Amino acid sequence: MNYTPEIKKILTPVPLGSDCRIAIQQAMIFHEVYGSEIILLHVETAFSFFHRLLKPKRLKKHIKRAKKKLKKYARNYFGGKIPDFISMQISTGELIQEILLAAKKTKCDLIIISKGERIVSRLSFLKNENADKLISGAVCPVLTISGKHTEKGIKDILIPVDITKKITNKVAWVKYLAKKFNAKVHVISVLDLDITPLESLAHRKALEIENSIKEVGLDVNVELLKANNRSMHDVVLSYIGELKPDLVLMMTHQESILLDNHIGKFASEIIHRSESPVFNLVPRKETLIGNLFDSFDTQKKSWQDINLK
Repeated sequence: MNYTPEIKKILTPVPLGSDCRIAIQQAMIFHEVYGSEIILLHVETAFSFFHRLLKPKRLKKHIKRAKKKLKKYARNYFGGKIPDFISMQISTGELIQEILLAAKKTKCDLIIISKGERIVSRLSFLKNENADKLISGAVCPVLTISGKHTEKGIKDILIPVDITKKITNKVAWVKYLAKKFNAKVHVISVLDLDITPLESLAHRKALEIENSIKEVGLDVNVELLKANNRSMHDVVLSYIGELKPDLVLMMTHQESILLDNHIGKFASEIIHRSESPVFNLVPRKETLIGNLFDSFDTQKKSWQDINLK
């Protein structure tokens, strides 16, 4: 199996509003399986240079209030006592940049964000273009939640695949996650059945995928869906609406060596329109761009770790 790290650290950006609960609930599901540390990150809007220079006391008070509010929220969420596996951080600056810096600093294995319909406070990453920016820049998987979120655990995982392309990494990841959660795997591929060679290839590839997943003792269902003049993402979204899986596993962009870190239209449509949580694989750790990202030292940030003891 390809490199699939244990999910030991989960970074969860929180707006300190009602939508915050959804992301924490999802993080807790992974904690129950992996024993993960959950890092709650709250990002405050950056003060201007002159504001920091001329009114440093006001800035300190601002950060102090944010610390207090975050700690209070966490205590209320966990019924009065914050668990040892919860840590909290406050940062100031541009939201997406701060999340990416926090992910790098903490070496987290997963980022979980809630994409509610209503923009809460300053969480501008709820806008589609900023969510894409976050996922594209991440050096670890990003779980996006929009609409339905998993409360009962992860029992059904859907993986859309293009059987004409290399899918080894996606299949390895779905086997890894499904084994951990004891989940059933649903593999779907959207095909234009008017093309006879593609149809025969599709059946052969589908059988290979099914056998590969069954070999590790997992329950799997493989389906080939007709496009019928519809776009691939519309077919997949329709299937998601019917199945209502607990997790949709996506590869957001291909391995690259230089700056090819955009999200394709298919992945973007699934991420922003799926009612089920989407586990976005971001294969940057093994790329040159990932190493280049580590080589750049951006401005130093002042992190405030809250003592939970």
